[in-house]
Amino acid sequence: MKTRKTVKGFTLVELIVVIAIIGVLAAILVPSMLGYVKKSKVSAMNSNAKSLYDAVATSLIEADSEGKTATALGIKDDGTTSNTVKSSAKANDGTFDGKILNYFDGVGTLVKNGGAAEYLVKDMACTAAYCSDGTYRGGYPTGASTDNYSSFTVQKAQRT
Repeated sequence: MKTRKTVKGFTLVELIVVIAIIGVLAAILVPSMLGYVKKSKVSAMNSNAKSLYDAVATSLIEADSEGKTATALGIKDDGTTSNTVKSSAKANDGTFDGKILNYFDGVGTLVKNGGAAEYLVKDMACTAAYCSDGTYRGGYPTGASTDNYSSFTVQKAQRT
């Protein structure tokens, strides 16, 4: 009696069906995951803007307690012109940007790597914006969203 050799494995049709199912699932999941990535980046920029805001506000309070005005600190205090943290600033260098770096050192790394950190001051109150790579922007107290992050700018500073 002859016995047949049985070959173990999958047929070509079975493999093609599995690959097609994986392709359909990937086509469904990838676009939805991209939305989550965008939201997380905008959320991170808003969080960084909050940290910058806290650093600027703390520096303003410290300067005010020392009796210094915004003009004496070399910052614009009209509530419409943004101040940019300079990449040349160093913590404890005596400048206002140096004061900011004392409280939020991450902003120094950001601006040295081509990002931007801006803040507005009006009557010693502030708002802040933060941008990592020219793509995603965040702000505080008015934060960016996934709908407006690409055109988001620092809003007028208002004393609250």
